[in-house]
Order: sequence, then C-alpha cells, then structure tokens
Amino acid sequence: MSDDIPSATNEPQPQPPKSKEDQKAAAALESLNTVTTDMSGDQPGAVASSSSTDREVLGEAMSRLEISGGQDGKKATVKVAAEDVGLLVDQLDLNKIKATELLKANEGDVQKAIKAFISPAVGA
Repeated sequence: MSDDIPSATNEPQPQPPKSKEDQKAAAALESLNTVTTDMSGDQPGAVASSSSTDREVLGEAMSRLEISGGQDGKKATVKVAAEDVGLLVDQLDLNKIKATELLKANEGDVQKAIKAFISPAVGA
C-alpha cells in the first residue's frame, strides 16, 4: 500500500524560457501573479505594493512582444497573376488559396513555385 499518489492536477509543468528576454518576461508575469494574489485579500493598500520596477519590466516585455509580432507584417507584398494561380490549380491539383500562398512564397515565379512544390522538403 505504498503506492505513489499522483498529483491532484493534470497540468504539465511549464518549460523554462530559453532566452534571457523570455526569462525576464516570465519573471514579470510571475510577479504580476503574486501581486494579484496579494490583492485578492482584504488589504486596502495592496495596490501600492506593486513596485515601479515591476511595471517597467512588464512594459518592456509588452513592447518586445509588440515588436516581434509586428515583424511578420513587414513582408513585401507579392503580386500574383490570376493566370499563374489557375495554372497551379490545374497542374498541381491545389485549391486557389494554397496556389496563391505557394506563389507568394516563391516571389510570384511560377517555375520556382512548381519546383518548390515538387522537390522534397529538406530534413523530412
């Protein structure tokens, strides 16, 4: 009867962040969690316990997230001809959305798109 008792929760343990920026962001979020649990009590001055450094770290983490999220939107727009999309739909048996994505990924060049579709993925 000395079996180990499993944990009451089935939540997996979170993986530690790998980069220093991620570690700082995780620390800021953790400090926010502790502040909110402190504030859940009946302490009227609990809001004042939040330090300005916590707010600064959180602001920096949020700005890094906004910057990294905004980098994806800066891709150059590629004009894709309808004839090229039609060719890929007919010849490669793709739907229009996939054909358009394939052309955009290959700078709108039909030959590059076909070669990329036919060639096997590296490391697969």
